[in-house]
Amino acid sequence: MNIEEMRDLAEEMVHEAVRAADPERLVRKNIKVEGDEFEICGKKFSREDYTEVVVFGIGKASVPMASGLEELNPDDGLVITKSGKDTDLSIPAIEVEEASHPYPEKANLEASDALLSKLGDKEDAFFLFLISGGGSALFLSPAAGINIKDMKELNELLVKSGADIHKINSVRKHLSEVKGGRLGEKLTRKGDVVSLIVSDVVGDDMGSIASGPTYPDLTTYKDAVEVLKRYDLWDQIPESVREHLERGLNDELEETPKRLDVENFVIGNNMTALQGAKRVAEKNNFNSIILTSQNIGEAKGVAKPYTGIAKGIQDSNSPLEPPAALIFGGEMTVGFRKGENGVGKGGPNREFLLSSALEIRDRENIVVISVDSDGIDGMEKAGAVADTTTIERSDLNAKRLLEKHDSQAFFESINDSIEFESETNVNDISVILIEEKD
Repeated sequence: MNIEEMRDLAEEMVHEAVRAADPERLVRKNIKVEGDEFEICGKKFSREDYTEVVVFGIGKASVPMASGLEELNPDDGLVITKSGKDTDLSIPAIEVEEASHPYPEKANLEASDALLSKLGDKEDAFFLFLISGGGSALFLSPAAGINIKDMKELNELLVKSGADIHKINSVRKHLSEVKGGRLGEKLTRKGDVVSLIVSDVVGDDMGSIASGPTYPDLTTYKDAVEVLKRYDLWDQIPESVREHLERGLNDELEETPKRLDVENFVIGNNMTALQGAKRVAEKNNFNSIILTSQNIGEAKGVAKPYTGIAKGIQDSNSPLEPPAALIFGGEMTVGFRKGENGVGKGGPNREFLLSSALEIRDRENIVVISVDSDGIDGMEKAGAVADTTTIERSDLNAKRLLEKHDSQAFFESINDSIEFESETNVNDISVILIEEKD
């Protein structure tokens, strides 16, 4: 297989990975309805036990997830999705609200209030809660005394800090009336609750996915404060946020719930996508391995060990013989040094790729591709593809652009960006294809 064919195969693999994690299909796969009986992830329920079936949802995939519920025929519901996403939902009982992502705006408050107002005087209802990536920013109900401007400022600081999602959400959960299991508390007072989750969190920690609105929270106010101090944000955050967390430290505020009577099921995740990519590689007779679905770390740094494995395959047929496919995913980050503005375009996947291209520039027959499954790698494009000729095909200074966090400019210069529309969000999908040296 020549280099162009390898590039085509790499793109086919990531597209199939995204399709494998299609949220509507995942929901349909996990729900069965027969008359008044319905089964969710193997657990059986009867409509006769409830006054109504209510569907709520938050996240970028909330609309396609809800679309998979036609057979269930809910009585009421509301989902919150990202502005600009497809809001075409064929189930009249479920309303759709749009909100801002990744930084909250007034629309987020209004959408969240609309969802909470639906609870009203409901009693003995069955609640099906749909959760997907982006839900933490979209579903916003700040604690008393904290306004939307303060939350927006805080989120900007957190997103740019280099902290992983677990740490970011430990802060968010302690500034909210709905995160960290607090929504679950409200719902269980009104009926039975099942949550279906498409995970965008490495390791599938249900307390971190969308900040765990229906899952018990094991973090504390102390944890939240420690995160902000560790990333030098404590003195930068709004005063209202700092005062609220200090009150929590002093036991003046109730902690997030540590136990909840809610059924939470992860129905799709990064591994779901990676398995889709592996099927394509094996169909094309590539020796394939899924290395991990928990790849974390700063993007340009993690490029070195993965390209090192690829070189080892070429040089010593270990751990696989070429043609070989290394498949992995997770959530890489981009760390900005203090004082950096971070004005360059690009994201973790393209920083990983540009760093990888520098590592393999003296090789042959290696292709690397990496995308964010939601179609947006930091800014604009989904990701890019690189090979052993990538660096020499551009007149731009790759090392300098990497330092400036402007990987998009590099890949645009050689037309190697990748774009696609996606309804899912299950983190990064990365593939390295290796053929024998010429």
